[in-house]
Amino acid sequence: MSVVIKKPDTHRREYAYFELPNKLKAVVGSDPACDKAGAALTVNVGMCYERKDLPGLAHFLEHMLFTGTKKYPKEGEYMEFIKQNAGTTNANTACYVTNYMFEIKPEALEPALDRFARFFTEPLLTRDCTEREINAVDSEYQAGHTMPWWRYIGIMNMSANPDHPFHVAVGNNKVLKDDPKERGVDLYDEMVKLYNDFYSANGMTVCVIGKESIAELEAMVKDKFGAVVNKGLSLPLGDAVSDKPPFLPKDWNRLLLQCPVKDIKELKFSWVIPYQAPLWKTKPGAYASHLLGHEGKGSLTAVLKERGIISGCSTSRGAWLEGAFSLFHVSFDLTDSGVHEVAEIGRLLFTYIGMLQRADVKVWILEEMQKLRQVQFRFGEDRRPFDLAAQIAGSLQHHPAAEVLAGPSQLYELDPSGTAALLKCLTLEGVRVTHQAKVLADRCTDRDTSYDSPMKFEPLDASWLEIWSTALSSGNSAESAGSALGLRLPEPNPFIPEDLSLKAPAAQAARLPSRLPGTTKLLGYVFHRQDDVFKQPKARIHFNIRSPFICKNVQNYVKVSLWTRVVEEALADYSYDADVAGLRYSLGVSSSALTLSFSGFHDKLGVLIDAVAKKMREIAAKKTGSVPENLFKIVADSYGDQLRNAAFHSRPISQCAMRASELLGKGSGFPVEQMYEAFGETKRESLDGLSDVLFRSCHVEAFVLGNATPDDARALAKSLEKSLALKRPLDILPEVAEAALPPGRTVWSLDSTDKDDPNHAVLMRLQLSKSIEDSALLSVLCKILGSKFFDVLRTQQQLGYIVGMGSTVGLAFNYLVAQVQTEFHPDYTRGRIDAFFDEHFAWLESGITEEEFKTCCDGVLSELMTKPKNLAEEYSSFSREFSQRTYNFDRKDKLVAYIESGKVNLAALRTFVKEKVLAAPRIYIQVKKVLDKEDKPLPDGAKTPEDPPEMRRWNGYETGCKEFKTIAKWFPMNTAVVPAQSLIKLRKPKFGKVKDLHPESRGVNLILKVLKCGEPEEDKSGQRVIEASCGDHTGCVSLRLRGDSQVNLALEAVRQGGCVRIQNAKAIMIRCYIRIAIDKWGKLAATDETIDGEVDEKNDISAVEYELAEK
Repeated sequence: MSVVIKKPDTHRREYAYFELPNKLKAVVGSDPACDKAGAALTVNVGMCYERKDLPGLAHFLEHMLFTGTKKYPKEGEYMEFIKQNAGTTNANTACYVTNYMFEIKPEALEPALDRFARFFTEPLLTRDCTEREINAVDSEYQAGHTMPWWRYIGIMNMSANPDHPFHVAVGNNKVLKDDPKERGVDLYDEMVKLYNDFYSANGMTVCVIGKESIAELEAMVKDKFGAVVNKGLSLPLGDAVSDKPPFLPKDWNRLLLQCPVKDIKELKFSWVIPYQAPLWKTKPGAYASHLLGHEGKGSLTAVLKERGIISGCSTSRGAWLEGAFSLFHVSFDLTDSGVHEVAEIGRLLFTYIGMLQRADVKVWILEEMQKLRQVQFRFGEDRRPFDLAAQIAGSLQHHPAAEVLAGPSQLYELDPSGTAALLKCLTLEGVRVTHQAKVLADRCTDRDTSYDSPMKFEPLDASWLEIWSTALSSGNSAESAGSALGLRLPEPNPFIPEDLSLKAPAAQAARLPSRLPGTTKLLGYVFHRQDDVFKQPKARIHFNIRSPFICKNVQNYVKVSLWTRVVEEALADYSYDADVAGLRYSLGVSSSALTLSFSGFHDKLGVLIDAVAKKMREIAAKKTGSVPENLFKIVADSYGDQLRNAAFHSRPISQCAMRASELLGKGSGFPVEQMYEAFGETKRESLDGLSDVLFRSCHVEAFVLGNATPDDARALAKSLEKSLALKRPLDILPEVAEAALPPGRTVWSLDSTDKDDPNHAVLMRLQLSKSIEDSALLSVLCKILGSKFFDVLRTQQQLGYIVGMGSTVGLAFNYLVAQVQTEFHPDYTRGRIDAFFDEHFAWLESGITEEEFKTCCDGVLSELMTKPKNLAEEYSSFSREFSQRTYNFDRKDKLVAYIESGKVNLAALRTFVKEKVLAAPRIYIQVKKVLDKEDKPLPDGAKTPEDPPEMRRWNGYETGCKEFKTIAKWFPMNTAVVPAQSLIKLRKPKFGKVKDLHPESRGVNLILKVLKCGEPEEDKSGQRVIEASCGDHTGCVSLRLRGDSQVNLALEAVRQGGCVRIQNAKAIMIRCYIRIAIDKWGKLAATDETIDGEVDEKNDISAVEYELAEK
């Protein structure tokens, strides 16, 4: 009998389950209309099956499987094939499983699967790759050296029972290379043994998703995976793993002190509980997790926040550590005053736990949880195959085939007794308390054995245990003990959606968002698209609120950032129910604007928008007084930690990206160090009257997607306008701009701001135009070279774990980007980056085949034509055009059309590289570690190349900023405000030709290529003026341009060989010769459009002299 796999309504694909003769289990998903395919395999072998004296061996094996197979022996071939065919691939090793997955364009699924499946039938596991892959594992280890999660993992090893198989390890050079060599252990042989002993078909689960039919996909899986050997292994889970406990009470039931690198203040209570995966129908831990992590009124979180000692609370499980046991954590983010309140936090926690243990399990709460999970699964959003296939393959390890999608989330059976039994596991005798904060440094006198982080185990304080024991058992009434402290169970959730109907669609559905006419003067920019694809009762609404106040100075920016957090904190107990019911909002500052976003079921969306907007208007308004002190303290504490961490504990590669944004952007933010300094000067009273200033004069734009009609969108916008009490709109928006890089090459060398990080980093940005032509060619170039860059610099040269190349889009420019985080000296690393591009740009001239070029070109097309899988992805595809105010929502369509036109060919790519890429300005931002640790020695025969004499060098942050400021040319964002009423009257402009211009020409609309510009001059008012020679295929003409915006736009168009769009311009006469001028009624803008053919420079309209006729 065939298995019917339960699925959400949004999943259009058909699923089927089957088992191969070798006992490998498989699920396939067929969607003939899919634009991405994918596959994943999970094997029930992980870290806990390796020798404990070879920690990291399973992870090392995962790496080695990628080094080639008998049919495809070339190293890097698999990765290159996937990347060139619009795909991505990854793998990860957990304690009891290892996961492998990939995604690719549908047409390439079969050959990709052929390569993938051979990892498990005929891997080469080449001995010659051993040292190199150990180094790759070590780079991964080094990248996580200062990260809290990995330090926690290292300490879990120290606590584990040596007689139990459980242990966790990434691996590094010491434990995988040096130590085994010293002991005479052949690591390679042990790795092969692990593969041969444990990788068995009957422990593997596979998911394949493609456009083929179910029968075709099933045949494909049988063909590719049928040869995997079934070794008949039965690997136990849960209590069957060992008759010994994973942790001995004396090692677990303790206080763990940690001194983190970052400014983290956390208190965590952890329990080892029975393995929960077999209890997927009842999920007994869900009730405790829901109530202990609740943030509504009367919750543990709300009461502790009122006391000002925590800023947040969450519950969690053991994630990928689970298999022999499960974990249950209750974690508190502490405020500065809460760091020393361990006893009090524990008192309230154990009072609440005691309240839950002594009271009957509330069936109505379980029923509410069950109903919400049903609704959320039914309308669950679809996912890309890369994530979905991995989820299904992993789920098939623990759930019946019918439940691989539904089982992980659904609460099928209400089990009050099982729920009560789990609550009884939360005892004082079984708790571990982890306390981490920088103020504990003096007490952290030991080091963990994996990451050498400062820590210390101590017995739990006897006075704490006495207080907590009393709290856990005090009082005869189940609720009296909690209520005396303000604790109580939640009320029924008012945000559970009731109206799940779909709005009637328009007669003709719009494929792209459009600006709605008929909106108000105060909120006239409302963009809308009613969903006709996902057909869910959900919507997404995004508001951008621009005010001159926000980016006027760094002090204002910090005040507004603090204020947004205060608003969110003030709404926390109200909005938590909405969040649980699948209705979410966020408020923040991004790119000079206040950003307010809502998403979820449409039913109660308007209620939430109204509540949030009213709170925004109320908080810090003059009539309501200062921000409440406890709210400000909670928010300021966490925001201060965030700024400190960003300023002084960011990864080197992240520092490079921050410095690039700070250098090239204007009007969209401030350096984090300046923000941290301004934060130190900001008091609670500094926010007084802030909401009045923000909303007195501002510009608001809205973007509405999903189950909402145009009238709904207008109504929601009007509701926000009313609740915020908007006063008057802006006529022109605050300036936001991006700078052109200086010509040639620039190296900006900076010291790392993280004194503990052992890595350097190099980021290269090469600046190009955003024209459709250049964008298309850049995408193809990155598709060709991206996987090769990774293979050469990471796999072969072993420069580091974080290695990548691609493209990114700015406000005014495109960028080719290359980045490496490394233990080698930055100058050497930069030399390796340059050598790669020199060699591969030369290879593009003669080495690349037409076949490889076409494969990569098709890969780019496949990526561009990939459709969003849910509303979030759909908004993401339009968000840049919305936030940057270009509103070119069809830009992706134009790129597809340009590539399909045949203009993107190998000859065009070579011309693009020679004439534009090689000539483009580029900057290398190098962050050098300050930690006193030697760099990795250079490989034998390697040396750091000398810089050419024309290389520009900036040493230090201040020097670089100062030098750049003197030469920067800025290209602003569109700041014009066009009233909504004019939309009704607008007609599509008709564009003319240069040959038709004459002295009386008015209302001139032209698309022109900019050929050259004269030297800028200043007029009497101090404005820059320039003449630009432009043309189309019918002739050329000179533009008379005035002001920085027009001048910079023309200069950049010359540099990029681009075109401009002129609307409502006019002819003026200068000494009897025609010039075209764009006054305040006209418009000049860069454009992706191109002219037909080449410019006819012989027909120069501006070279014709006109005589004034006598009257």
